[in-house]
Formats: sequence, structure tokens, C-alpha cells
Amino acid sequence: MERTTTSSTWAASTCTAAKVTEDLFDYAKLSTEGPEVIMQAADLLMADFRMLSCQDIKWALNALKGHYAITRKALCEALKKWQESGDPSGRRRRSRTSSERCYIDFHFQHGSIRLDRRMYFLENDRRYCRTYNNLEGSVQKELSFYQQKAKEWAEHEDFLLALQVNEDEYKKDGQLIECGCCYGEFAFEKMTQCSDGHLFCKECLVKYAQEAVFGSGKSELSCMEDGCPCSYPVCELQKVLPDNILCKYNERQAEEAVAATCADELVRCPFCNFPALLDKDMSLFSCPNPRCRKESCRKCHVQWKQHVGKTCEQVLERDEIRMRVLFEERMTAARVRKCVKCGTGLVKSEGCNRMSCRCGSFMCYLCREPITGYNHFCQHARSPGAPCRHCRKCSLWTDPTQDDERIIQEIQKEGEAELSKKCADNSGKRVGPPPEVITNVKRPRVGPPPENPAQPNAPPPAPQPPQAVQAPLFVPPRARYHPAVPPQGRLYQRIIIPRLPPAPYVPPLQPPLQHLHPLDNNNQHNHNPHHNMDLPMHYGPPPHYFRRY
Repeated sequence: MERTTTSSTWAASTCTAAKVTEDLFDYAKLSTEGPEVIMQAADLLMADFRMLSCQDIKWALNALKGHYAITRKALCEALKKWQESGDPSGRRRRSRTSSERCYIDFHFQHGSIRLDRRMYFLENDRRYCRTYNNLEGSVQKELSFYQQKAKEWAEHEDFLLALQVNEDEYKKDGQLIECGCCYGEFAFEKMTQCSDGHLFCKECLVKYAQEAVFGSGKSELSCMEDGCPCSYPVCELQKVLPDNILCKYNERQAEEAVAATCADELVRCPFCNFPALLDKDMSLFSCPNPRCRKESCRKCHVQWKQHVGKTCEQVLERDEIRMRVLFEERMTAARVRKCVKCGTGLVKSEGCNRMSCRCGSFMCYLCREPITGYNHFCQHARSPGAPCRHCRKCSLWTDPTQDDERIIQEIQKEGEAELSKKCADNSGKRVGPPPEVITNVKRPRVGPPPENPAQPNAPPPAPQPPQAVQAPLFVPPRARYHPAVPPQGRLYQRIIIPRLPPAPYVPPLQPPLQHLHPLDNNNQHNHNPHHNMDLPMHYGPPPHYFRRY
């Protein structure tokens, strides 16, 4: 009989997470409330914030979907920020002019939603507020939720204050304890210990557990002290580690425990890698994952509808396509090394060829054999990348890309040889991806061969057969829309200035000259004696804005 158990069930049975409650501070999960609830919530907020106007409180409440808890939290944060501001003008002023009134900056942001508003204080606090004997169920729920959260926040602030006072006392008395990992000095309340009593700071344990669980995939947190075989108690891990790291650590332990006790019955789906338990005598594996639900063979991992009535050998060797697919899958999996002890896949990106698994075993990246130390690798001095002349051991430092390409080529040659042996009429068929097509190749120039001046008496070359050469494309000249017209003048802002002679230059009036002869008595009554009318008019130099052609 088939038995299936999911890894999430294993983790849930061991994870000691806190009781999940509804988070009324999550804006995305809140729905808009009705008018009765909004009215009661607004009256409660007016009683809580008597210094703010009704319009500002109702605006914030409607913007936050009419929920009391999240609105009160946002208003309290804005008020607390105003109280903690170091600006001397932050004191509350009682003035009749609105420009001198004090205000708070309301701010709320959740994802792309952003709310900002400047809220001014009232001149006098609100005296009368509406009260209710019976609140709506949702309003009472949010009121109790906020009161519980406020109590937790106050306890946390008191705890942090006590820690700070205690640390100051430790510093004053010189009794700080040194961490065994980072060698920093901390108070005893900020330390944790292993089963043997080695003390470490909590921050070092959190970073160590995060790297071990998510990076290395380990299920055991051993002591960070050199040579200590002990681990950390569960109570210490529950007190120090965050919930996500603690749950992942418990999940790793559950997987290792099930794999150790039910190694023969543990099967993973070849399509989605979902684990389940299956009896040893069962060959049909039905994936319990609701997103997969595929049936496959337990041994050859082939889909069951292609396996009905046939053995695994017949399925794998039934035709040419199946054989080619088999070798191509081997070529794909050649980049992944599997641990010889637990079967975990390992991929090397950089570093030496001594691979370490989370189960504690070591293997060679080149030959994939289990090793213990570094004696498996060549110890002779040689040039980088050159083979050793004294032994045939594996190299400690190689390029992982070149190693993978070499293994893939070996599998490809093996597959082509096996395919030509099984199917004689299909010799020369390629296994794997097609070769890369070389593009952007410079074409040879078509034309007569160059003359050889070194051999002037050489016989002429034999005539070459005509070659198809594409004639150059003839592009007729573009016709002009307007015929060329000789310029008639200077072009200024698309206006032709005609060529004109320079204008006559008239000199300005000269001051009276004393050396001129006086006029005759006959014309003295018609002329001004201070003007000289005998000066000839002449053409002066042209202005500077005209150009001579």
C-alpha cells in the first residue's frame, strides 16, 4: 500500500512557531468597512487625539479603509516623531494666527500607496466626544488588538531600557564578557552558549545559523569553539534565532531524520522533485503534489503511460530517440556531482577540487571518488594548467568550465558510438545540440587576380569561368524641386536683401567757427551767422551693416 508524506508536514510537526493571529496592521489584507463602523472608529479617534481637527482624523480614517487600529498607529507615529524632533519651534503654540500654529506631518506608505498630509493642532483641545456603550464587533476587535500591541511595545521598550542600564553597569564595573567568535565584549544577557558552556554573542549565532541552514544546507549546528563537539540546546535556538531561520532549521532536521530512517522508501518525483514514501515492492509512483499528479516508474523515472507492459530495459532501448535522449540527459547532468554518501547534488563555481557536502563527506570534483584529505591530489610542483610528469593524480586547482566540457564531450562520443552500434543505418548521427553556426564570415572578393610584377614574362593565367556577380544598384540622382537661381542679394532669415548702393552720408551740424568771414549785409536777415551754408555735401563711408560686393 502506498504511503505519502510531504516535507511540509514533517516541518510543521517539528516547527514550534507562535500562534498565528490576524495582523490588522497589514494594509493589503484589509477590506473597506461600512459607514457604522467608520463612524464609531472616528469618534474613538477623536477622543484619543483631542488636539487634532475632525477633518484631518476623518481623512486619515477614510484613506486607511475605515480601520481603527492602523489609523491610530499612523497618527501615533506622526505624533511621536513630532515630540522627538529637536526643533525648538516644535513646541505647541497658542496663537491666533494660523502661520504660527504647530503641526504634525502625517505619513503612511505601503508599497506604491503613499499618504502625506500636514495636520495643524487646534487652538483648544476638544472637550466633548461621543461615547458608546456597545461597539461594533469589528471595532471592538481592533480596539483590543491595538491595546495588546501597545502593551507589547511598552514591554519591549522597558526591556531595551533595562538592557542598556545593565550594560552600563557592566561597563562601569568592568565585567563585560568576551565573545568566542567576534571577540567583542557584551553583557551576559546578550550572550548564548552551547551545551558545554562556551559563550557567544547572539548576533554571531544568528549569522552562523543563517549561513549553515540556507547556504550550506546543514541540519546540525555544532559549537563554534575549535575542538568542541557539542551543539546548541533547542531552548537557546528558540530564544535567539528568528522564526524563518528556526523553521528552516527544523525542516532540515526533519528531512535528514526521514532520509536516515526511511532511506529505502523515500522517493522523489522526477518531474517536480516532491518527496514521498513508497513501499519497496511498489514500482508505480504517483506524485502527491497537487500541482503535478504525474505517475512514473520508481527505477527508470520514465512516465508510467510509456512503461505499461514493458521492463525498464525495454523502455530505455526501444528506439533511437530514447537512446539519444538518455545520453543527452547524461550530458546535462554531467555538470552536477552527487555525493556518494547522501546523493545531494553539488555544483562548483570556484575554488579547489576538494568538494565538501553538508553530510560531512568529501569527494574529488574530477574523478568523483570519496576522499579524506589532500593526498588524493598531485603534490608535485609544475606550471599552472600543465599535466604532471611524475604522477597521474588529480589536480587540486582546475577550471570547472573546462572540466565540464571535457566530460560532456566524452559522453557525447560514447553516445554516438553506442548509437552507431545499435543502429547501423544511422551512423554519423550527432548526439547533443547541433554545432554552432559561424556567422559574419568575410566573403572573398570577386575580381581579376592581382598582377605579379616579380615575373613579367610569366604566361597569362588561364581564363576563369564566368561567375555570377551582382551588379551595383544604380540610384538616379535626386531631382531638384526648384532650379538653381543666382543669388540676387544677401540671404538673412530666409529673406533676400537686395543689392543697393550705399546711402549718402550727411555729416552732423558743426559748431560755430570763428575764422569764417561774416555774411553780406543784404542776406544777413535771412541767414544765421552761426551756420556755414557753403560746406559741400559729400558721400561719407558706408555704414558697418552694409557689405561691399
